Amino acid sequence: MDLIPVTDLKQWAYCPRVVYYHRVMPAPPRPTYKMKEGLAAQDLIESLETRRKLREYDLDSARRRFGLWLDNKELGLAGKIDLLLEAKDEIAVVDFKLTSGEPGENHRVQLAGYSLLAEAAFGLPARRAFLYRIPDNRIFAEPVTEELRQAVKTAVVDIRRTGDSQLCPEPTEVRGRCVECEFANYCADVW
Repeated sequence: MDLIPVTDLKQWAYCPRVVYYHRVMPAPPRPTYKMKEGLAAQDLIESLETRRKLREYDLDSARRRFGLWLDNKELGLAGKIDLLLEAKDEIAVVDFKLTSGEPGENHRVQLAGYSLLAEAAFGLPARRAFLYRIPDNRIFAEPVTEELRQAVKTAVVDIRRTGDSQLCPEPTEVRGRCVECEFANYCADVW
């Protein structure tokens, strides 16, 4: 069984068609400006993050692990965690984002997916995760709720079902998302 990248969970919650075009078609995406800039910013943030005090995460004695690749067949997931904070009695995922908006449901589902992978790998609870917003160095703490854990499991099933059926899902109802989409030219029914 092929493992679903955790980034697909975020995309699925944002617009299921992105995952469809990526996994089923597969259509070559047109990388957006934001995607390119996000990759460039990642290296800078990692170097600065090593100097940051961990008190902002309320995990003063945690160990930092950058760029940690994890996979788990039972969860059906794989992904690269930007930063994992490992304390003696808990772990917390930090995901770096080049965005100006508030964290959305798609970000929370992605954080929960990474958290489930980390829990499985380290045997420690992940009660919360963090989104680090690169442009203004702001950190958002997000609880890893039971609802988010279930959303991850449901998304994995739905993504697999879409892959098996090869039926194109409905587009997002938020048409503003389509403007910057790397697959916008494939959605003739939207435009």
